[in-house]
Amino acid sequence: MRLNNLWLTGCFLLVLLSSPMPALSQTSVTAIALFKDRAMLSVNGEKAKIIRTGNQLKGVKLISSNTSEAVIEMNGKRQVLTLNSSATVSDELGSFDPSVQAVVEIRVNRFGFFESKGSVNGKRVDFLVDTGANIVVLSSADANRIGFEYKDGVRSLASTASGTAPMYAVKAREVSLGAIKISNVQVGVIEGVFPEKPLLGMTFLSKVDMNRSGNLMTLKER
Repeated sequence: MRLNNLWLTGCFLLVLLSSPMPALSQTSVTAIALFKDRAMLSVNGEKAKIIRTGNQLKGVKLISSNTSEAVIEMNGKRQVLTLNSSATVSDELGSFDPSVQAVVEIRVNRFGFFESKGSVNGKRVDFLVDTGANIVVLSSADANRIGFEYKDGVRSLASTASGTAPMYAVKAREVSLGAIKISNVQVGVIEGVFPEKPLLGMTFLSKVDMNRSGNLMTLKER
């Protein structure tokens, strides 16, 4: 009797081991609009709905939201979404698919510029996308505001609307735009208040794929 039970148990294990593992599905979440304590989300390209913090939409929970970003959670894993950015979540517990490339879509503002929220070393800044700038540029006023140390950088001179001004070249640990994060980015800090808004230049843009169609610019992580 014991032998028979053992044989049956072994057969059952063989069946389990030989059965194909189910393929993991993925859920794509896009932030269509952001508000304080609410967000309009689209899941898997379906019609967007507004949900409040603490509520769920098709398994995606909204943890927090403001007009700049939203934090979502699925399967115990959290991720930050900015306006029109997307995240792809694997149904495997606690895992976001690292192979999925982050995409940020930016529309022109009322002045005709591509402007989007980003960060330097984790501190929030509002960038103007400038393909004519060979580096990311901050004014010393903005650098001081976010606590970005720059005076140990390489000093040179930069041309501004008011003439020449000292500029310091320094590496930022990380520069981000939406879900796209680039490490070790060369940044120029110009003494004074120029530029009025930080410029997202080519030391960042050269490391992403850019596409412009009319009033829409799409940046895609490589």
